[in-house]
Amino acid sequence: MKLLVCLRTSPGTGAELLDAADAQALAQAASLRAAGHTVTALYAAGTGESGAVAARLLPHVDRAVRLLSDDLPAADFHTLGQMLAMAIRRTGADVVLVPVQGEEQAAGGAPAAIARHLGARYVPFVEQIAALGDSGVEVLVRGGGRKRRLRVALPAVLATAPGRTPLPAPAPGAAEPIVETVAIGDPESTVVRRRTELLGRPEPTARDTQSVSSAAALVAALTAR
Repeated sequence: MKLLVCLRTSPGTGAELLDAADAQALAQAASLRAAGHTVTALYAAGTGESGAVAARLLPHVDRAVRLLSDDLPAADFHTLGQMLAMAIRRTGADVVLVPVQGEEQAAGGAPAAIARHLGARYVPFVEQIAALGDSGVEVLVRGGGRKRRLRVALPAVLATAPGRTPLPAPAPGAAEPIVETVAIGDPESTVVRRRTELLGRPEPTARDTQSVSSAAALVAALTAR
């Protein structure tokens, strides 16, 4: 089974250190890796990224993939989900684990958007993961003051429950992960594809500048074919 951890760490915010959510997600993935399943880390990187994240991941993953983009921080969660799904589809994964830092982020839409664009099942507030052969996973889910165990068929996107699970100590002589780079297309073209899908009609990649003087004129300009 291929497990992918979609890290929150950004090279612009201390890339040499993983935050608590990233560390917790990698700790959850460690048990599956110990059982023989492969773990890939996907993280966004600007064009000037130095590779510090990959070095930090060395003991914990089999493979690291850099998603080259300077535009992800400014993307809304719909676009972010679509762009990350494009990278995940190219990388290949049966289970995508998305780190979540707090309750507010857990309610955000990016993990669900990733699942939608991948056509995968989505389960939030996951505290533990166990493999069920190659057909699915069993997860411990927290919510509504209770904990439940669920069996989830693959492919699946799982968002972690907020918490602080320490990373296990690296095994002696851990092999250096394979580091790859994935470049995505122009973010504007991604947004255009999403608008076309939602509106049911072609959306131009660019529009001429137009001045309006009333709300009615603005609505007409926005809805014009």
